[in-house]
Amino acid sequence: MNLKRRILLAYRQVHDASPEAPYLHARDGLPGKLGLDYEALAAHVKELEQQRFLHWKAQDLYKLSPRGIRVTSDRVELDREFPEE
Repeated sequence: MNLKRRILLAYRQVHDASPEAPYLHARDGLPGKLGLDYEALAAHVKELEQQRFLHWKAQDLYKLSPRGIRVTSDRVELDREFPEE
């Protein structure tokens, strides 16, 4: 699966489980959810933030942006932005 897609879907799970505090720490929480080291994820998380799919809250703490919420809620749009590999 496309790694950026996996990252966004992990953030979507956090958003759905706790919409009042939908934050996931990229260094501490995300690697455990995806089974990958932070070093393998860091550049992708930063790129998703720069592309406005994630909002930065504090050091390595992110949540889905409105654009990220929209993309992850529509399978067609998610496939268009992040096709399965």
